[in-house]
Amino acid sequence: MCSIVYDQEVLASPPKHLDVAFFEEVLETMLRTSHVQLVGIHCALGSSTGENYCSLIYRVKLTYRRKDGKEEQTGVIVKSIPRIDSIEFIEDLQVYLKEKITYYEMLPRLELLMKCKRRFGPKLYQCLKQPENTLVFEDLGRLDYVMGSRETGLDETHARLVMERLAEFHAASMVLAVMDPEIFKAYGDGMLSPHGLNKDDGLLMRFFAGNGEQLHKLVSSWPGYERIAGKIGKYMEQQRVNLVRAQAPVDDEIKVLNHGDLWVNNMLFKYNGAQQLQDVIFIDFQLSIWGSPGIDLNYFFYTSLSLDVLKHKRPQLLKVYHNRLADTLLNLDMGVPVPSYEQVMAEVHRREGYGFFANYGILPTVSQDKAETADNNLENFSDADFAQKKTEQMFNSKRLAETLRYTLPHFERAGVLD
Repeated sequence: MCSIVYDQEVLASPPKHLDVAFFEEVLETMLRTSHVQLVGIHCALGSSTGENYCSLIYRVKLTYRRKDGKEEQTGVIVKSIPRIDSIEFIEDLQVYLKEKITYYEMLPRLELLMKCKRRFGPKLYQCLKQPENTLVFEDLGRLDYVMGSRETGLDETHARLVMERLAEFHAASMVLAVMDPEIFKAYGDGMLSPHGLNKDDGLLMRFFAGNGEQLHKLVSSWPGYERIAGKIGKYMEQQRVNLVRAQAPVDDEIKVLNHGDLWVNNMLFKYNGAQQLQDVIFIDFQLSIWGSPGIDLNYFFYTSLSLDVLKHKRPQLLKVYHNRLADTLLNLDMGVPVPSYEQVMAEVHRREGYGFFANYGILPTVSQDKAETADNNLENFSDADFAQKKTEQMFNSKRLAETLRYTLPHFERAGVLD
């Protein structure tokens, strides 16, 4: 008789929808056989509190017995998205459906185009829509993949590898769009979709508005930044319009499948025995969007790089990206026009507004000290008092202030604040 053992952190609110029968089916799918017996399930939290906002992550260890009586173990990551009224945008943006089709259909096809020499994401083993949207993935931790440091940001070596893998992902999606022109129609909504931002009292709009207000307050206190503070104030008067415009499609732009939420916690790195970087795999494709590569590039730059790399290595990183994009398109040999470096730069410049959004809307959360993030979740952010206090706390970050002192003049020069 199999039973589930919960870690203490899970025991207070165990996920009842993840029962023995569910994991029996998961195991059969993983092993591609029904000739095994599940004998043990151990369920623990798969991430630290405050590291995931829309979902609950569980790391589950499965012990099973083969027909010959031999016992073995394997493991999975379970992502469960609670049905909470305060995070209605999850339904508005169809994040569960989008992520499901991305893992079931999109990533396997992109990886086949790369002749299986690249893995863009983990395998998806199981889905469940009721009572909670749930996805079950392979546990990349068992393959020695680990997360980078969101508090310090990535160094140049890590950033270069991300650029290479992102370029391959983007290039493969461009080829797939030629082979199957209808395939990306489901990817019209991203993080700044009008559907997600259409209500003043919606959680996303209130969250970004709170960050914008706090940004204006902070910058207004800095000597020498009076002109920029004034421009930020005017920008925030039309914040929703500016946010939607930052992502809205533009005629004749280069189009790729963007990851859509490309920050440190949504990528896993692998090292060899000498701690040399070997690989990176992306996770969390729930906000993917078909559009300009400038969306992913700017979002990554302004949420995930150390300040030194952002200041001094941005052109070099874009060159790495372009070189790999061009090489991949040529190697795939499907007649997709290869964008020039100047075209890629134009896409990045045109989407600087998305970088500004990422810098004040996302980086404050990313750069928080882990000791301050234990109670960070979207349900708590639906409480106005909590959101106000937490936003003030976020904007006290030393890293954030140092970054904004550099990036805001850049955004002003780029015309984002006009």
